[in-house]
Amino acid sequence: MCDHCLLLLRFTTMYVYHVCSVDYFVDSKMSDNADWNDENTRLVCELFAEQVTAHNRSGTHLNKSGYKNVMEKFKDKTGLDYSRRQFKNKWDKMRREYANWKRLVKETGLGWDNEKKTYTAPDSRWKQLNKDYPGINKFKDGPLQFEELKTIMFEDIRNSGDDHWAPSSGAAPASQQDAEPDEADDRDEDCDDNEASDDCDEYSPEPSRGKRPAPANRKDKGKKPKTSGGHWVQKELSKLVSLSARSTASCESLAKKDESSGCSIKDVMALVRECGAVPGTKEHFIASQVFVKRAEREMFLTLETPEERFQWLSMKHMWMTRNDSSM
Repeated sequence: MCDHCLLLLRFTTMYVYHVCSVDYFVDSKMSDNADWNDENTRLVCELFAEQVTAHNRSGTHLNKSGYKNVMEKFKDKTGLDYSRRQFKNKWDKMRREYANWKRLVKETGLGWDNEKKTYTAPDSRWKQLNKDYPGINKFKDGPLQFEELKTIMFEDIRNSGDDHWAPSSGAAPASQQDAEPDEADDRDEDCDDNEASDDCDEYSPEPSRGKRPAPANRKDKGKKPKTSGGHWVQKELSKLVSLSARSTASCESLAKKDESSGCSIKDVMALVRECGAVPGTKEHFIASQVFVKRAEREMFLTLETPEERFQWLSMKHMWMTRNDSSM
């Protein structure tokens, strides 16, 4: 290659690098300069809630129409021309904050500060909570802002299973290729905003689209496809089977214990018939009702003679009949 061409190539490379760097810097600064003060935050919550009520939320995020409406109305009222990425990052941040606040509601052993309107706990507890749920310790100093609006925005998707799946739900989680197109297209844009430094771990890398399947005659023809998701499901199902087996064994053990101690339903009902309470009598009927409880069977076994047992059943019937009629 001649010296002139080499010099031209080097200059072109440096120019492209400079232009890309400037564009990235400008875009990052625009994201950094998002002013989410209390007034703007309340406004954006009102706009988000309005779009959710208007059914402009697809999955866990607003759709294109929802974001477009929010951007236009926010600009009209504030004069601030924020990008869709900035609004989406704000949505994600508030969604995590809402989830953390709701987690505190379920935590046991926390106190309440009437002045700050938030939960209280020792510093060590806050430290552990923040380790388990990053960002939750912000509520040491005050409650969740604009909770009523955020309830409209997030409550029905907080535990909807969009982010997590349990084998008991029956159906495996949908792949990200099945996600809403509007939502999926924005995911790789969300990691540049200063507010979203911890947002990137919320999503897994999306599988590439549009690739043709590998030809059947390729060298890796004999390789098995990756099935990490299938292995995980199989592992979880194995745990459920194991847990079910242990539960069954425990129940059988308890049943055998009852039988060996002479306190099983079968043994006690045999004593009922021996004392004269044959099927068809009120005493036999009441025995069939109360002796499903172990405590009742144990009490019955403390009676030594058939006469005492028959009298106990008669009085039990009278006592339960009187209480039922008085209610």
